[in-house]
Amino acid sequence: MARSRYDETADHVDLLDRLDAIDPPRVRVLTLAHHVEDPDQTERVWELDGTVVIGRDPGAGGIEICDPGSSRRHARIVHDEDRDVFTVEDLGSRNGTFVDGTRAAKAELEHGSVIRIADSTFVFSEADLPEGLPRPRLSPTASVLREVVEARATLAARAPLSLLLLGPTGAGKERLAKQIHEASGRPGRLVAVNCGALNRELIASELFGHAAGAFSGASGDRSGLFVAADRGTLFLDEIADLPLDQQPSLLRTLQEKTVRPVGSDVETAVDVRVVAATHKSLDVLVEQGTFRRDLYARLSGMVLRLPGLADRREEVLPLFTQMASMPLHAISADAAEAMLLHDWPQNVREVQHLAAQIQMFDQRVLELSSLPPEFAANLTSARKRKPEAEAQPVALDRSGLVALLEEHQGNVATIAKLLGKHRAQVYRWLRKEGLDPDHYRG
Repeated sequence: MARSRYDETADHVDLLDRLDAIDPPRVRVLTLAHHVEDPDQTERVWELDGTVVIGRDPGAGGIEICDPGSSRRHARIVHDEDRDVFTVEDLGSRNGTFVDGTRAAKAELEHGSVIRIADSTFVFSEADLPEGLPRPRLSPTASVLREVVEARATLAARAPLSLLLLGPTGAGKERLAKQIHEASGRPGRLVAVNCGALNRELIASELFGHAAGAFSGASGDRSGLFVAADRGTLFLDEIADLPLDQQPSLLRTLQEKTVRPVGSDVETAVDVRVVAATHKSLDVLVEQGTFRRDLYARLSGMVLRLPGLADRREEVLPLFTQMASMPLHAISADAAEAMLLHDWPQNVREVQHLAAQIQMFDQRVLELSSLPPEFAANLTSARKRKPEAEAQPVALDRSGLVALLEEHQGNVATIAKLLGKHRAQVYRWLRKEGLDPDHYRG
């Protein structure tokens, strides 16, 4: 019997296993996120692989910026091959070089570092690129980190795995679920449901259907969402909010690939690809006993972690200008830097709210004073911060991070402030050491 397109998955599963087994190379990208409006400034994204000079006249192989406030050879980015890190060094410029809001003669770059040169602002980003994934497109509107996640999702879409999407609220989990469905080749529908919004008494009926007369108000048969998604994809958003007493029925359906409507003794076979998502730490809920360990294992055939805006800063200004219908050059250099340094805890929704406020007052130019007070406060605080070379060294090994998490009950914002770092960098260290701040929160 011929296999359907979405059943031809052995090669994809093998490749997915190899992606997680190898130590992948790292791609480093510099994006010109904001600059003086100049039609000659066409190139805005560069992949870094060695030393490069930035300025109005940087010389062969340099990054030329059309910014009258910059020096001819303003700064350079250097690759330390022994440590495999990049640093930025000021070359005696007139106006200085700023990293994450602090003037610096020399500073080590980290994922999400914001570099200000005169009225031009860059974002440094990096991402692991496992063998088998396409190289990122290096777009000024899409972060390299998100592109790698989406490439993994596209590859996983053809494998017979349940997928678990993890990430903060507003990071784009539903959009990624749509992308996965479209890439899967499955002929059925994409059906989405928010588990947190389901009526607790009717969850089983919504998911599995019911027979007429099964309960008060059940005047007829209903097939349910699993049947509606047959040969397609069922997106279970906020899966962590599914009540514990309803989880065994979902587990059984995933294991047996059949559904039994409420009030019926007839089972119906279903072929459904499940993509679940949550912003909560399911492993913490498992330890607390509010989420079944076996269901967690069944849902997490492959886990994809979506970065929030704090981890993809180069997308902030394109998102805002699109939502606010405002050209990039209408944003002042100070306002742009402050927006890039903001952590955007509500992610895209917070950008939407800010854009709506700007439109409400019909502002044509966005100055720093037009932003909420915390934006200016963050930038002012960064300006007063001591340069990295003068800062006291901080222990950043695993035991030091654990001690900080325990002392501050998992409050990453407090830890970042204590270390003189941005939250995005602290989260990166935690991920590297396999530490989850939720474990330490009271």
